[in-house]
Amino acid sequence: MTSLAETIDIALAAVGQETEDQLRDVSGDFEALELADEERLSALATAIAAVAIQYHKRHLSTYLEAVRTWSLEIAEMLQPSPTELRYIPDNATIEAAARRLYAGLDCVIDRMRGEGVDVRDRLITELAAVSRFLGRHDPHTITIALMAVNRALGDPQYRRGAVVRVPLREIVASAAVEPALETMAPRGTA
Repeated sequence: MTSLAETIDIALAAVGQETEDQLRDVSGDFEALELADEERLSALATAIAAVAIQYHKRHLSTYLEAVRTWSLEIAEMLQPSPTELRYIPDNATIEAAARRLYAGLDCVIDRMRGEGVDVRDRLITELAAVSRFLGRHDPHTITIALMAVNRALGDPQYRRGAVVRVPLREIVASAAVEPALETMAPRGTA
């Protein structure tokens, strides 16, 4: 059984150096954007939803599960700290950043299709790109982000490119309201 890194290396070798360079450019462009953590996460969630609906509509749940699995594996290797909530995210910034990322991924995917790259290698390359970014977050944040993507894609009025807000602030706030289990009084019998 090959590791995730080996699987990605094999796929990147199959797509060719020019496509790999184009993917690096897309990734580098996204990394270079000056975004707060929460904006970057929402832009990434928006891009994942846009790519999923465009290329994986028949297998959305399978695709999102693959993104989740790979992202969690990367997060396990990196051991990132929780996402910082320092600034209020700006929807226009999120939308522009997401559009830049998914438009770049569209070009990479179109190039691979045009060159006749095997569907497995195309999928691995695409998963590697989005999972690499999402895997920089802690497992809790990854789960919340993909729940937001899933919720957006389940909305019949969703349109490709619509901002997918990842509600980290709301979840952190609601968690603070819940009392600790050890401070709760027993209620009845089981």
